Amino acid sequence: MRDLPEVVVRYLSAYNKRDVEGMLACLSEDVSFRNISSGSETVELTGRAAFEKLARQGAAAFSARRQSVLNYIVVDDLSVLDIEFTATVAQDMENGWRAGQELRFSGASAFTVRDGLIVRLVDES
Repeated sequence: MRDLPEVVVRYLSAYNKRDVEGMLACLSEDVSFRNISSGSETVELTGRAAFEKLARQGAAAFSARRQSVLNYIVVDDLSVLDIEFTATVAQDMENGWRAGQELRFSGASAFTVRDGLIVRLVDES
């Protein structure tokens, strides 16, 4: 991952540790975030405070989680990563996932970086 911007590497490391403060330190104040699942947008938000709320919910939902980078490309300020996501569900959830259930799926994350911070993040699975 030698070509990835250092802030993206730090963000992924913090994400994998469920370190919300570490994740937030990588984001601009006006960060834009979108999540797309099965072709439908499930979340769209702007701002570090809104992202923090979502990140804390996500960290609590899983007893362990990991994004592994399978492949990536960097062009100017955009880094697009093929990701494998694995996690263990921490508690029963409304969507039918059960505590202790192991999850594994593939997706992509696109990071836009400016002035050393992530200004836009789009996750798709």
